[in-house]
Amino acid sequence: MEERSAARALLEKGEVCALVTVDLYNEGVDLPSVDTLLLLRPTQSALLFQQQLGRGLRLHPGKETCLVLDFVGQHNAEFRYDRLLSTLTGQSRRELIQSLEHEFSALPAGCHIQLQHQVRERVLANLRRHAQHRWRYLKAELQALTALRGSAPTLGEFIHEQGIALSDVYRDGTRAGWSSLKRDAGLLVAEPGPEEDYFSRRFASLCHRDAPNQIDALRVAADRSATPGAALAQTDAALLQMLAYQVDGTSSQISHPQQFLSRLAENRNSVVELRELADVLEVRSTLPPTPLPGLLDTPLVLHGRYERREILTAVGWLTATARPAAREGVLRLQEQRIELMFVTLDKSSGFHETINFRDCAISPNRFHWQAQNSASPATRVDGPYLASPDNGWAFQLFVRTHRDSAFVACGPVRLLECSGASPMNIIWQLDTPLPARLFREFSVLRGG
Repeated sequence: MEERSAARALLEKGEVCALVTVDLYNEGVDLPSVDTLLLLRPTQSALLFQQQLGRGLRLHPGKETCLVLDFVGQHNAEFRYDRLLSTLTGQSRRELIQSLEHEFSALPAGCHIQLQHQVRERVLANLRRHAQHRWRYLKAELQALTALRGSAPTLGEFIHEQGIALSDVYRDGTRAGWSSLKRDAGLLVAEPGPEEDYFSRRFASLCHRDAPNQIDALRVAADRSATPGAALAQTDAALLQMLAYQVDGTSSQISHPQQFLSRLAENRNSVVELRELADVLEVRSTLPPTPLPGLLDTPLVLHGRYERREILTAVGWLTATARPAAREGVLRLQEQRIELMFVTLDKSSGFHETINFRDCAISPNRFHWQAQNSASPATRVDGPYLASPDNGWAFQLFVRTHRDSAFVACGPVRLLECSGASPMNIIWQLDTPLPARLFREFSVLRGG
């Protein structure tokens, strides 16, 4: 300990230029003047990697940058760049690939990741290889863990023990899902149900769920599949209709909740998978069950995450007998005089960090929205914005960062300011301010 303190003092005084340590200065050491890090210790721990980077990220007079030279990525062909970079950026593997292709153009202000051309190509190749071949490794990991435990783990246990993300199991590809992985690993030997593979792949569309009632709906479906023909309470029927249309993503698949439950009942492994998925999502969620103001007669929860199909089913646009198309950025419910606004910020679609998004949160309770290019205060379509709320129309804001993410139910908004035409710019006042985490996600404060 004395040698460690002495070395720190010498470095602080500038009497030595470099220190070489082995697991000594990973955390708890404050040397603000450090401006260069050489990483020689392999680690798959995203937390440890962050702590190591933190030794050089302290502010210090005269220090403008910190140079990080990472030499550990080539120690193993299976090194998981995605885990480390995802922790730093908050991006999924798919988003990371896009960011690498566009040189991380959508990072927050003051943050930059710059890779040499060869390094960038090497990391991209690594990410793409894992995306294509990860299933084989997951199967081997599941077999090894089962042998070690003496019994098959649950989905939650497998994810926790292996330190992987839910998206690793529910990935893009022809083979995906927990039941499919267990069957490929030889843990399911009985004849599969008629739609077991289909359900296992389609359950990937449920992984965004964080609203308590949406998660509980998975357990309700699993329980009610034992008696699929039984009558459903109105609330359960609405939640199960949302679930059915989310799992069956094709608009041609029209059914009542009981029909969906009957199909589920024929696939017992899918029923087990649905329960285990609900357990994982419940542990992950911290969202309070606050009903969405202005749409209290729906199952929607304030700040919950939803796919468009779930929202349209919740408000009654999609029903048990019809699934009309609605792909536009707005949907007007004439009888209720409510307009739903679907906003996609699209952070990863080629915007440079010096360009602001046209749609963005400018404060926790204000959102800038740009109407279609043809819109103006005088048009028949967009005039109701300026006439509200006296005309009886109300507006609900749903925001997502990009087209592959779920919308967040931000709640009712009221017109605050309007300017311009073709396009028309509107600043909406949110009735309920965005939590800090959502404001950071939707904020315009990104470079420039």
